[in-house]
Amino acid sequence: MLCVQEAVELSVKTSRFVSRLDKGLLPLVLFFPVFLVCLGGWLTTLSPWIGAAAIVLGIVHILVSLVYLWPCYYLLTEHQLVVRCGLTKLCIAYKDIHRVEACNASLPSPALSLRRLLIESSHGVLLVSPVDRSKFQQELSLRMHGRFVGPAGGTDEAELEPTSD
Repeated sequence: MLCVQEAVELSVKTSRFVSRLDKGLLPLVLFFPVFLVCLGGWLTTLSPWIGAAAIVLGIVHILVSLVYLWPCYYLLTEHQLVVRCGLTKLCIAYKDIHRVEACNASLPSPALSLRRLLIESSHGVLLVSPVDRSKFQQELSLRMHGRFVGPAGGTDEAELEPTSD
């Protein structure tokens, strides 16, 4: 789905949440490429070409992982949730979101932690892992129901103030 605005401008009504990073997941993500580099170093003593190929594959794997995983953050704009993870950018309008709940699923997603939020929308299921999960969930809920009010006085920090209907 295309974003309403290709270049999202940060404003008073836009909140940015960085993805949580589980330090326990980092060794799992880096194990295979580091193993390839070490194996390549050992193989260079037996066959320089095979060893060099293994080292190059390991380095390419690390670089590709970085391109698709970094940066990882979530923007709550005035009308939509924007998820950015590496080169991937996904925009979901608040009106398309049906349900948001806490979960610890290990499915592939733009989340660098297992402490996640499940977002069910018209486009499918999305798992995100903001550092401040409860604040993100509260603000997303307020925005979904049209009750989010930006701060008065021109400060950069967004406050959560439900309006009366």
